[in-house]
Amino acid sequence: MKKLVVLFLGLTLVAPVVAKASCPPKGELQKKLKDIIQGSWEIEAVRELKDLNLCGVIIRSGLRSTVIYVDPKVNYLFTGNLFNLKTKENLTDKLSQGYSRVSPEVLKNLESLTDLKFNEGKKKYVYFISDPDCPYCRRLEPVLKDWANKNGVEIRHIFFPLPIHPKAKDKAIDIICSKKGYEYAHKDFEPQNLCERGKNKIERNVEYLSKIGVNATPTLIGMNGKVIVGLPQSERELNELIK
Repeated sequence: MKKLVVLFLGLTLVAPVVAKASCPPKGELQKKLKDIIQGSWEIEAVRELKDLNLCGVIIRSGLRSTVIYVDPKVNYLFTGNLFNLKTKENLTDKLSQGYSRVSPEVLKNLESLTDLKFNEGKKKYVYFISDPDCPYCRRLEPVLKDWANKNGVEIRHIFFPLPIHPKAKDKAIDIICSKKGYEYAHKDFEPQNLCERGKNKIERNVEYLSKIGVNATPTLIGMNGKVIVGLPQSERELNELIK
């Protein structure tokens, strides 16, 4: 019996250890994923989650950064929030931190593009990039105003009319030319005052915002450079813009 035990232990000790595969480099991943992920995008970073034998891939499209997960051999892919149930930590949020952000230089340039202000004079601020006829922007406006009043935040509004809304550009131009107030930001009205100053200003907005990667509305950019594309999911997410 003793000999059998010794033999068993010996076999256990010499059993081969299977090493976990490493994540592939960005260039290789880009090639493998190009037929799966549509649109214009690039891989910003790849983070190895060794305990899970997964690769966290941070993908950037415009100003939006998204995390997807693949196995090291890139046979499987999934998206969504990944939680550590023991620590209750959102690993997806942790991975994405620092990527959906613009530089201090961009923030300075955005200041000169501001068309309207709400809660003017507050020390904290966010940029609200919107289309006058964007339905999601209209849904966000009252929520954002309530949050701004509650937290002492100035909303710096920049118009970015989209081609899918035929009257949006003329509305934005009229608001600038007629010096209309913030209540007109998403109001239904027939634009009439289409001065050259307003036309030039909107063209400058579109040119610069497109250059830095804005391609959708609403887009929020915080005083710390953090970016939210689309509707914020919670007040906590909005609070991240002013930390």
